[in-house]
Amino acid sequence: MRVVVRVSVAVAMAVLAAGCGGSSASPPSSAPPPSSSPPAKGAVVSLTFDDGLERQEQMVKELAERGLTGTFYVHSTRVQAPGYLTQPTLARLAQAGNEIGGHTRTHARLPGLHPDEQRREVCGDRSGLEALGFAPRSFAFPFHEVSAAAEAVVKECGYNSGRGKAGVAAEELTPADPYDLNTPLSIGSRTTLPEVQQYVLAAEQREGWAILVFHDYCDDCGTLGVKPRIFTAFLDWLKGRPVAVRNVGDVIGGGVRPVPPLKPPSVAINGSLENYFGKEGLPDCWQLDGRSATATFGRVDEPRTGRWAGRIKVTDGDPGRLRLAVRQDDGECAPKPGTLSVWYTSTAPVRFTVSRRSAGGTWSGWSEGPVLPAASTWRQATWTPKAAGAAGISFGLVLAGPGQATFDDFALR
Repeated sequence: MRVVVRVSVAVAMAVLAAGCGGSSASPPSSAPPPSSSPPAKGAVVSLTFDDGLERQEQMVKELAERGLTGTFYVHSTRVQAPGYLTQPTLARLAQAGNEIGGHTRTHARLPGLHPDEQRREVCGDRSGLEALGFAPRSFAFPFHEVSAAAEAVVKECGYNSGRGKAGVAAEELTPADPYDLNTPLSIGSRTTLPEVQQYVLAAEQREGWAILVFHDYCDDCGTLGVKPRIFTAFLDWLKGRPVAVRNVGDVIGGGVRPVPPLKPPSVAINGSLENYFGKEGLPDCWQLDGRSATATFGRVDEPRTGRWAGRIKVTDGDPGRLRLAVRQDDGECAPKPGTLSVWYTSTAPVRFTVSRRSAGGTWSGWSEGPVLPAASTWRQATWTPKAAGAAGISFGLVLAGPGQATFDDFALR
């Protein structure tokens, strides 16, 4: 029977809800399935840090001064971005015995995504971390949101564990489900020192595993920023406790498994245009051609579903010049051919635009579909382009005349 120590109501109310929820720098190698390797007895504490935020470098210094290490769950796409840790800094962390783990490419809520999108977020992120010189074994679900299907994808992508649900003070040293490791709530600006200490004491009482979750490090940078005096006082206290402080991957055990190759998706990735992390504020997995003074693109909070929709506006010149389309790549974003679908409103006629990728990886020029009428309310457009022999497809919607069009929920059927 699985035994856990649940956080008391008083502690749970005082601690923040989660906000998002040593790795080797050598190339990964094949290894047997993961096996747990907990200590023979006694409690274990793992210090975990989410998102790869720049201020975590100071937290690393505090750890190093006390001979401690942690597990850092980072996004491969945000390494080097402003406000985030750089690759050289992460490499130094790994060399010092800290673990570098995965956290999806774009901080995605995995349970709500199609399996193809889940694989891109998880496998693509792990591949990206490998390309940066790391060999990640451990994963953390953003926002602590877990489902059986998402767990299966994390395992498929080669991870040995997934840090999951929040609200449990102590996990078992041999977890019943290594792909849904339970944690206390995230430690943030309103967390007191006694509350953090209680998580460790709970693990000591049951000889269990306290997996603590940190994000930012500051006196006043938001609800997920732990106060430096609390953090350092906790580390000093922790050093005197009869517990082992170990990285997540070392507690779970298992070697570095290969990342499976990504298959071309059968859906339009980020088809609802919700995720805009990337250069120039473009939707993730999409590209833009033809932006100019008379042809512009932007996101608007007038969606058909979700939070955002995209809007193109052309006031002069060739209306087909502005093209937002699925990114032309080798299959990470560009899906297999099918029937195209999109919802739109517009002040002028619109039409699909499409490019095809050959089996050899060469993209064709852009061709256009039939003209679709202007629509003052949301209207669905579909088109099945000829794509015999195509390995992948990129598509979007362009104006057929000056005006503006708002679009949402691109899909393949």
